[in-house]
Amino acid sequence: MSGGVTRERVGLRGRVAVAVVFGLAVVGFGGLFVVDRRHELGAALAELAWPAVLAALLLALAAQLAALASYRAITADLGSPLPPIPAGRVYFVSQLGKYLPGTVWGMVALVSLAARERVPRRTSVAAGVVNLVVTVATAGGLAAVLLPFGAMDAVRHFWYLALLLPVLLAGLHPRLVVGALDIALRTIGRVPVPKTMSYRGTLKAAGWQTVCWLLYGMHAAVLAVGIGAAATPRTVAVVVGGFALAYGMGPLFVLAPAGAGVRETALVLLLGGVLGGSPAALALALVSRLLLVVTEFGQAAVWALLARAGSPARHAPHAEPVPAYR
Repeated sequence: MSGGVTRERVGLRGRVAVAVVFGLAVVGFGGLFVVDRRHELGAALAELAWPAVLAALLLALAAQLAALASYRAITADLGSPLPPIPAGRVYFVSQLGKYLPGTVWGMVALVSLAARERVPRRTSVAAGVVNLVVTVATAGGLAAVLLPFGAMDAVRHFWYLALLLPVLLAGLHPRLVVGALDIALRTIGRVPVPKTMSYRGTLKAAGWQTVCWLLYGMHAAVLAVGIGAAATPRTVAVVVGGFALAYGMGPLFVLAPAGAGVRETALVLLLGGVLGGSPAALALALVSRLLLVVTEFGQAAVWALLARAGSPARHAPHAEPVPAYR
């Protein structure tokens, strides 16, 4: 047996071991979250009609598909387009990394999984960073547009985020994020990213991500009405904007798995006024969290199974060989 074959098998076993440990850790943290809040979740679910829960579930699934479309737009613009099924596997499985403390795990998983689809690692890092900037910037932009319709008193609790918004919006410039990454790579003697983002690709990614936030916001608005909030334009505007801000700020708190606690606190502060108080807002936050845990783990499982079933065709002709991360 040649040394090259031996190293390849050792590398494969190492990747499998990392994937198993990553999966067990993610499931463990996700399970602990649900178990720790089982009483609150039970009480919250008792207040909701099941049609509202089902509608919110479907809207959450649609929002996640829009987020996938945004990620695919970014990878395609960076020169490594992915077909829907491999992209779904890479995106949704890597997203489970947010259930581990620290935001680095999602990026590690994204780069590792995309490498199996022959996406260069430096391109995956660039795509992950651009995706994060687009996600947070569009969330902040949508919140800035919608929250003035009825939640300005609550917004004062998050005044410091207004300082970040211009920076994040500037980060949407096609050349800024990838250009900064190229400078960092050259500084440490590595090869730069093969392509930069275009204006068209950036707008497409931001557009899909905005659709994602609107669908997520409607998911929360359906739950709000199910809990007893008035179905008015003001309610919808505040809930959609508040949910985007609360969800979008999660990645900024790197030690909180999936923004645990951060999102709930923000939603209570932002939505208490339109939901008739903190208990109703907390109920919405907890039910929403449960639905998103279920849908995110479900999406990861479904797309992973689809990719496994179509594994003979996984390495598409357009994909370039994966170079060492030089």
